[in-house]
Amino acid sequence: KIVVFHSNQSRFANCFAFFHATPPVPGWPSSCHFSCCRVKIACILKDITVCYKQRRAKSVFRVCNILFIPACMNSQGEIEMIATERASYILNKLRDKDTVTLKEIAAELGVSEATVRRDFERLDAQGFVVRVRSGATRVNGAVPGNAAPLVTSEKLTEHMEDKTAIARLAASFVHDGDCVFLDGGTTIAPMIDFIQDKRIKIVTHNLLVTHRLKNMNVDIFLIGGHYTHFHESTVGVYTEKMVSQFHFDHAFFGCSGIELMHQMAYNDDIDTVPVKEIAMKCSNKNYLLADASKLGKTSFCRLAPLSAFDGVIVTCPPELSTPLPSNFIVVQDE
Repeated sequence: KIVVFHSNQSRFANCFAFFHATPPVPGWPSSCHFSCCRVKIACILKDITVCYKQRRAKSVFRVCNILFIPACMNSQGEIEMIATERASYILNKLRDKDTVTLKEIAAELGVSEATVRRDFERLDAQGFVVRVRSGATRVNGAVPGNAAPLVTSEKLTEHMEDKTAIARLAASFVHDGDCVFLDGGTTIAPMIDFIQDKRIKIVTHNLLVTHRLKNMNVDIFLIGGHYTHFHESTVGVYTEKMVSQFHFDHAFFGCSGIELMHQMAYNDDIDTVPVKEIAMKCSNKNYLLADASKLGKTSFCRLAPLSAFDGVIVTCPPELSTPLPSNFIVVQDE
């Protein structure tokens, strides 16, 4: 158990975060404090307390189960938590309880009630929640295919056999001398297992890729930007600018859903869409990767028409009323 005392008074030049571990953590003092200018606890996810500090932080570092990551602050010293992160936090809260209030979410995320009210309004319009006086309630019997987006850690164990098979087939398109872009997500990350020993250049904003690296001689460019812990990737104008400076032979993308009737790919995070769009424009060949569970699903954000991809690599789907488009590549059972 970690007990954290923090100060978020923006008028103080030097604030601190103090933690006390019970029972003591081997190798660490039972109590300690860290000088963290304007540290503020943004949210609590399961057993991990996520804190943000100013942009001048030199690196991401972990103290016991307290994770400090660089982020932007506004002029009042408040954390600029992006809208999709707040939406995911709200939806995850509603998995455990029927109703959340404006005051509750605003206090936990360190934002104004007006900001949370707008979040509730967007989620209500998308059909994820029902707005009530001073709060929001969980939708009973949610629309199929439009479930609340999962945190990346929850996706890591989902359909992993299918994702590995898809990654293996996608990797077969990559040859020595190529420059490839790997998008964020748990479907794309396994590709590194099959391409890291090839003589290629890899560009990615997906931090899950670096977790799987075994070949330390691989030529990889890790794109920076605003880190989003819900998707283990970077987004924002700096990410988009850096991606635009490359030229790719192949680019591989993930998605949240594929709707066959209108032949459209969907995404559950609007902030990652500009990164994907820029990478697609900078690539000779674009591939969309998705396991069969994503067929027939939609989300609140359109990614691109299926015709925009040279290949859509999927695992063998169940019986479908709509035939697969000609650019679909189905992974065959071994």
